[in-house]
Amino acid sequence: MAELSEQFIDRIYEASFAPEKWSLLLEDLAKAIDGMGGCLFTVVRGASAYVASQSMAPHLDAFMRDGWTELNTRSARAIALDRPGFVTDPDIYSAAELETEPIYRDFLRPRGMGWGAGLYIPLPTGDMLAFGLERSSDKGPLESRYVEALDRLRPHIVRAAAISARIGLDKARAGADMLETLGLPAPVLGAQGQLLACNRPMEGLIPEVIRDGSTRLQIADKKTDALLEAALAASSRSNGRTIAQSFPITDKERRTSGVVHLLPARGAALDLFSRIHSVLVVMPLSVPNAPQAKMLQVMFDFTPSEARIAAALAEGRSIDAIGEDFRIARETVRSHLRSIFAKSGVSKQSALVRLLLSITLPGASS
Repeated sequence: MAELSEQFIDRIYEASFAPEKWSLLLEDLAKAIDGMGGCLFTVVRGASAYVASQSMAPHLDAFMRDGWTELNTRSARAIALDRPGFVTDPDIYSAAELETEPIYRDFLRPRGMGWGAGLYIPLPTGDMLAFGLERSSDKGPLESRYVEALDRLRPHIVRAAAISARIGLDKARAGADMLETLGLPAPVLGAQGQLLACNRPMEGLIPEVIRDGSTRLQIADKKTDALLEAALAASSRSNGRTIAQSFPITDKERRTSGVVHLLPARGAALDLFSRIHSVLVVMPLSVPNAPQAKMLQVMFDFTPSEARIAAALAEGRSIDAIGEDFRIARETVRSHLRSIFAKSGVSKQSALVRLLLSITLPGASS
């Protein structure tokens, strides 16, 4: 099976610099060992970052959605085995256990899976990366020749993962630096709210406004910090997904001095190796002034239409006036407004207007 190793080495290193290539690589590597698919995911509490081959994606979605990360003993046993190479199911479970263990009985077997090989890689970030290939349950455990071939690939997979993790940290820093050009303090957070990177304006707020706690970033204002903690907890319960949410910050005299925006990382910003989960943007409270639609589009991931409607509301225009001015139906305006509420984290029009009036960029004119 030496040809198996040689066939995939170049593609593994290619994926280390282009994470979008992991999915097809996992698919083809699984086929080469008579498997059905593969996946990569981080093994941490509340993990939300993973990539899977096309055939495995629906199963991984269900795995994360239904809470199997907390119930899965498969990874824990494999890690405890402390074997440097690939580990198979018979290595960590007895025949009797394979019939009764919940992860097999209630998840893998009903989906036609249950035989696989896994590799567990400690990353410089402190996370553990799991590289797994699955086979159909009716085909039996992986033969030794396949495991030996995968072990020959192991050093290349480990090096590729380390490269991707380093690139991911650089991506986190770049995300914070990008907001620095706008004069915005902005730490980049991981799935548990831990600080991954921050820019120079952010450093100026430590520790009076923001604190780097032992488990997650904290806000000095206790009430606002409780809201942040609740938002992060809700995100971990919903497979790592979150919506934009905004919280006021008060000073020592209990006067509102700014607004904190928790913005989700989506699309290209969110991948397995960067670990970027969200960005916390701190906006000082400025003299009320309606913000530009373009800025709202960037801040809240609004569509162009949603941004125009939000800006018009901030200017004091009614829903009927907006519909007439933009030549759209009143119900269409309301439909956009529901989406605006979801993305901005508020539920009332009055709260939305107050929020929008508080986020004018320093030095920007509307």
